[in-house]
This record gives sequence, C-alpha cells and structure tokens, in this order.
Amino acid sequence: MRNFSLVMIVYIVLFNFSSVAQEIDTNRGLIFEKKLEYRLEDSSYTDVIKLLNLDNKIQALQFRVLINKEPDDSTILIFKDIQKGADLSDLSWLLNFNVVKGPVAKNGASQDEVYIVLYSSNLKGGLLPGNHSELIKVNYKVADLPGLQNNIKSSMKISHAEASTFEGFAIDIKPTRDEFKVYGKRR
Repeated sequence: MRNFSLVMIVYIVLFNFSSVAQEIDTNRGLIFEKKLEYRLEDSSYTDVIKLLNLDNKIQALQFRVLINKEPDDSTILIFKDIQKGADLSDLSWLLNFNVVKGPVAKNGASQDEVYIVLYSSNLKGGLLPGNHSELIKVNYKVADLPGLQNNIKSSMKISHAEASTFEGFAIDIKPTRDEFKVYGKRR
C-alpha cells in the first residue's frame, strides 16, 4: 500500500509539472503580459506586449491592436498611445502607428484599430531569437462607467501579426493568446 501511495504521489507531481510546462510552451508570438486585469474607472494605465519564443532574427514587424472591438466588449477603453518597450531601447528601432477611431461614445471611448509598424534601420541589427518581455507599452484610460454598473468587460486584441527577416523572409509571430481582457470597476 505504501508503494502504491508513493507511486501515486510521484505521478501527481509529474502530471502537474508537465501541465504547467505545457502552458508555458504554448504561449508564443505577440501576447499581452496579462490575460485579464481589473481597472478603476476614470484612471490611466499601461500594459505590456511581449514577444515569446522567437525562432529567428526579426528586422521588421507589424500588427494591429483592436480596442473595444470584441462582440462581448463594452466601449469603455480610451486609447492614448503606444511606446517602445525596454527590449527596443536601441535607437535604430523605429515605431510608427496609426489609429483608426470609431464613433466616440458619450464617455469618450471608441472602437479603435491601431496599426503598428516596428523596424530596425540598422541593417546588421534586428531582434534576436528568444523571449522579449517588454516589446511594446500600450497606454490607455478606462472611461467613466455607466450608472451603477461594475466589472464591465472590454478588451484589447492583437491581430494581423507579421514579421520578417532582413532578407524579407516571413517569421511567424502570431499570438497563441491574442486577447487582453479589461474589467472596469467603479471607484
């Protein structure tokens, strides 16, 4: 009986650690640092986009961030701007973005689509293979929440993620987890 208990304990430990390792391995590409966050209304925040499990050196990448655009989203997020993160501190990395705003609601929020392009002007530069934990910072505000509602869901979603080498070969950076959920809370 004692051997059986020992075998079961070892099996449970191995099974649990392997499932944790599988979850870590499945996160790849451009992803938000967090899956979800609770944020107070009428407050500003910054969240980070990471690039995980990069297989090749990247010279350029582009993607979109969709704000308040999921079918179950309420329009409560107000996009402010995007900045390069610590992993792109080299001055040869250039960031361009363009915001296509939807109709602005009474609370100042809108359904936006942010087009982002990053590229290195250094021909021998580029982003090396591996994990990059602070690629981009997204700055936004949570608008005033309507009425007495609390825990109202909205999101930011990464789409159309593409990258290439200096030679122009495509690199897969599609996110395995593309949505960052934000739940607005009353003060």
